[in-house]
Amino acid sequence: MTTPTEFHDLDPARFFTEVTTSYRPAILRGFVRHWPAVRAALQSPEALCHYLLPLDTGAEVDAVMTPPAEHGRLFYKPALEGFNFVRNKVPVSRVIEQLARYSQFAEPPAVAVQSALIDDCMPRLARENPAPALPPSVRPRLWLGNTITTPAHFDESYNLACVVSGQRRFTLFPPEQVDNLYIGPLDFAPTPTPISMVNCREPDFGQHPRFREAMKHALVADLLPGDALYIPTLWWHHVQSNGPLNMMINYWWKNEQPAEDAGTTFDALVAALKAMKHQPPEVRAAWGAIFQHYVFDPAQDPSAHLPEHKQGVLRKARP
Repeated sequence: MTTPTEFHDLDPARFFTEVTTSYRPAILRGFVRHWPAVRAALQSPEALCHYLLPLDTGAEVDAVMTPPAEHGRLFYKPALEGFNFVRNKVPVSRVIEQLARYSQFAEPPAVAVQSALIDDCMPRLARENPAPALPPSVRPRLWLGNTITTPAHFDESYNLACVVSGQRRFTLFPPEQVDNLYIGPLDFAPTPTPISMVNCREPDFGQHPRFREAMKHALVADLLPGDALYIPTLWWHHVQSNGPLNMMINYWWKNEQPAEDAGTTFDALVAALKAMKHQPPEVRAAWGAIFQHYVFDPAQDPSAHLPEHKQGVLRKARP
């Protein structure tokens, strides 16, 4: 395992010219160190709580809780019969109160707010702690909890994850390692996209032997308050948050402009699976060649020989 490229005191104007031009994760040390929320967190967890509580509008957000025996790992129940956590809708201030109470427990339940739109629940937080590099149209999301582990998964968007409080370790795998990550059900996952079934902290190589190869290609990013991590779309990332009060603000955005009538790319994958899974191998291989020609081969334009007014969906699909 190695670490991503690090940038120190990066000028925000260089974010899109030097960081996002590479399809590789990057650590931005001290990128949001100037945020009032980070300054409060560096004083103490109590100072951060005092900063946050008056900002809460009372809007309910999605929160999860796992029993102490799960040690904060968001996962499935045995035999994949449901998930090992419960969901609830509560104001952010209620979660902060729970975290303060559970900080006195030797083995507390794991509690976390996940992906809450800050514009809805804490709009002043967004105004006082703006993203240094992103346009206002990219809206911030709140992640707040104690010790939580999110299994390796990918996002369909580009991601800038900014740590406000606590310590977070991201273990990242390039998209081509999907064969070695033992992915769970596509249509039944605790995250919006499917997760790796491997326990990255304590891998069982007897059950998941190919994961050894994935680890050879893994990147590990240890982040402290004020640090940020850029994660390109479709990179798998396992997230370990440690401590009684962890807080992160992240931003998702997409660079492409899909057709108006297009669904998500993940929807296209599921649709292709449904259409192809019962086909014989030779037919799947034939469709693979057709997909390669029309969708995945960057070296050619499959509509170049057609008049532009008759290129139809091919013309719309071109950059």
